[in-house]
Amino acid sequence: RTYVEAAQEMLGVPRMENRHWRALDLLAELADELCFEMTMQPGDMQFINNHVIYHARTAYQDHTDAGFDRRRLLYRLWLAMPNSRALPADHAVLWRDVDAGSLRGGIAQH
Repeated sequence: RTYVEAAQEMLGVPRMENRHWRALDLLAELADELCFEMTMQPGDMQFINNHVIYHARTAYQDHTDAGFDRRRLLYRLWLAMPNSRALPADHAVLWRDVDAGSLRGGIAQH
C-alpha cells in the first residue's frame, strides 16, 4: 500500500476513488486473517518471489548495545530465474523485459 499511496503524489497517475481505498483496506484485513507468520532463527533462510507474494514484516529492535554476535545480519540475494513468470506490460518501466522466461537483474541461475 505504501507504493500505491506514494504513486498518488505523482503527476499523471489516476486518482484513487473511495472504492479503491476500501478494496485496499479489505485486502489488508484479509491478509491479517490469512497470513502465515514465522520467527526466523539464526541460520534460517527464506526464499520468496516478490512478484507473487504479498508480504511484510513486523518491527525489529536490534541489539545495538550487545556485541556483534547478537546484532542482526540479513543478506538479500536476488536470483534471476530462467523460468520466471510473465509480468504485466506496465511493469516494463521497472523491469524492461516482462516476458516469461526473462532474466530480470539479479544473479542468473542456469
